Amino acid sequence: MNLNLKNFKDYSNDGVIKVNKVFSKKEISLLKKKINLYIKRNSSKLKGKDINYINNQVNSIHLFTEKFFKTFSNQKKILDLGRFFLKTKPQIKHYEYFAKPKKIGMASPMHQDNFYWNLKNPNCFTMWIAIDKAKKNNGAVEYLVGSHKKLYAHTSSYAPGSSQMVKKLSSLKKKFKTRIFNLEPGDCLIHHSQIVHGSKKNISNYSRRGFTIQVTPKNVKVDIKRFKKYQKSLAQQIEMRENQSHGAR
Repeated sequence: MNLNLKNFKDYSNDGVIKVNKVFSKKEISLLKKKINLYIKRNSSKLKGKDINYINNQVNSIHLFTEKFFKTFSNQKKILDLGRFFLKTKPQIKHYEYFAKPKKIGMASPMHQDNFYWNLKNPNCFTMWIAIDKAKKNNGAVEYLVGSHKKLYAHTSSYAPGSSQMVKKLSSLKKKFKTRIFNLEPGDCLIHHSQIVHGSKKNISNYSRRGFTIQVTPKNVKVDIKRFKKYQKSLAQQIEMRENQSHGAR
């Protein structure tokens, strides 16, 4: 990865940057294999906010308990990207999987990651790793370029795996240009914790799997008041979905 000052300026101005070929075909193949094995071993054990399904297929996983995923997420080249873009010593906060299976993958409403994370210092980013090709027709991530300078008001979305969405989206779309990046397996997006982003349903014949890693400065602080408020909203949405599921049986 030959990153330079222009790359940093583009990220700082736009809130998102694409980095090509961060991972080899071999690395992506191993990641894919480990995710499939994890689903086979653990999907029945994961509950509530830790996993989401669509038509009995995994749409997203938000908890990984096996050592491989911690080791993968803490490898040197990821931490190096953290140092480069954050300009400080980084740490890995969390990691998740978004499957968006072919023909049925759920949409993710437009949101800002830090509305979920509730960090006092928004100088953080998500590393979005493409496991499959990602394009407009299979639900690639859409960004409102330059929208990362402030945290906007959100409201409950009731969407599994992405429970909040920004208010007044139409006015934000008038203010900021929408951009979609085409990705090959192994390519990555580095996006700021406050850039507005989301994705449409996947109605194509191709899955759009991605593994995301949350990178923050060391000792980053959580806004406890905001965190508790968000967790309360999330718990209400999960309870509602579970009640609906039980009632449909």
